[in-house]
Amino acid sequence: MVCFDTDFLIAYLQRNPHAIRKLELLKTEHRDNNSASACTTSINAVELYKGVYRVTNREREAAKVKQLMDSLDLLTLDHESARLAGELDAATKSKAIGDLDLIIASIALTNSQTLITRNVKHFERVPGLTVESW
Repeated sequence: MVCFDTDFLIAYLQRNPHAIRKLELLKTEHRDNNSASACTTSINAVELYKGVYRVTNREREAAKVKQLMDSLDLLTLDHESARLAGELDAATKSKAIGDLDLIIASIALTNSQTLITRNVKHFERVPGLTVESW
């Protein structure tokens, strides 16, 4: 299973052809391997909804986000990922990535997920996190 970062989810909602192709490719790969579907984190969901409530047509955009969120497994911050976020903060202090991204990384790591993002250089600072560009 893979975990989508906010940049991918926004691009997908905006019908970016690269994001659409990446999702179709991932679906094919995972179907061929009989593996589970894709996911995102509760932090990414919050980031999406923050954007929804900053636009003019909130209801339509909120419905699009909800439909997308309903199609993904949602990984949440649990005790282990919270602990790991603290550990990673200490380990990456000289190359900080920001609190929310640190939490996203810790959730992905705790759940053994590859993070799909265009922000590869940013997230590859996190030890042990597998990052894949789209």
